[in-house]
Amino acid sequence: MEQNCPNAGSLKQSLTGTTIYARTGMVTFHGPSGRSGWNTFTVDYVKRLLFEGESITYKNPDNVGDNLTQVKDRIQTIAPGKVSGRLVGGNLTVLTALIGSEYLPDWQGHILFLEDVGEGIYRIDRMMTQLKLAGVLDQISGFVFGKCTGCDADSGYSSFTLEEVLADHIKPLGIPAFRGSMIGHISNKFTIPLGVMAEIDASKGTIQLLESAVI
Repeated sequence: MEQNCPNAGSLKQSLTGTTIYARTGMVTFHGPSGRSGWNTFTVDYVKRLLFEGESITYKNPDNVGDNLTQVKDRIQTIAPGKVSGRLVGGNLTVLTALIGSEYLPDWQGHILFLEDVGEGIYRIDRMMTQLKLAGVLDQISGFVFGKCTGCDADSGYSSFTLEEVLADHIKPLGIPAFRGSMIGHISNKFTIPLGVMAEIDASKGTIQLLESAVI
């Protein structure tokens, strides 16, 4: 499993999944590590993906509760549509740290998924700008942003929100994109395979694997 540490505190550990896929083409996995909380939700996706070889359709849990609409873990569509491509991505801080190295994958036609933890909105904006300037965003066919735990807007009225930053960088690309998927530093998390063909539906907020991640 790919281990992502807060603020990329241990880059060497965080690189594993992305760099192995980039250098070898082998399927790797972005999900819980040995230090993660292994609750029922998290374990279920690990078992279905790795042990049962299921071509999973990832969909956030529906939990309206006493509300008229879903409040927790809701999906926000950035740009509607469906698209297929190989999944690639991981922690935003780690990926931008690799720009210019030989350890980034070929992005052409891929679906990029990202997540992060403990980053200010201005840093998210800066890193998304790095991806844009490096040509990454112009090559991808779809985009999914998971959770950004502890990435609240800066105090006062001068800060953009995460929603505004992602819309500014992603909407002009004209590709299917959504945010809020259960990917990241959270209790209930998906395990996402890198290098596997998938289809995203940005209107429904789903990621459907088109093939098994294991043999």
